[in-house]
Amino acid sequence: MKKAWTRFLHWLKTAGWHADLGKEAAMAKLIEFYVPATFQPPKTRWTPAELRGKVIGFHPVSRKSA
Repeated sequence: MKKAWTRFLHWLKTAGWHADLGKEAAMAKLIEFYVPATFQPPKTRWTPAELRGKVIGFHPVSRKSA
């Protein structure tokens, strides 16, 4: 069983993954993207506390037949 484990660890290292015996291996890919220096996140408006959880009623749109 130890031989199979050693082969598996060797395969991980040659595939670009790093693992230590007895430690849990975490595998993830990092996605990089470009953010311009002049980027500004959009301004968001928070809902006032008294309006949170309030039910908003929507009326059905009535269509007139032609």
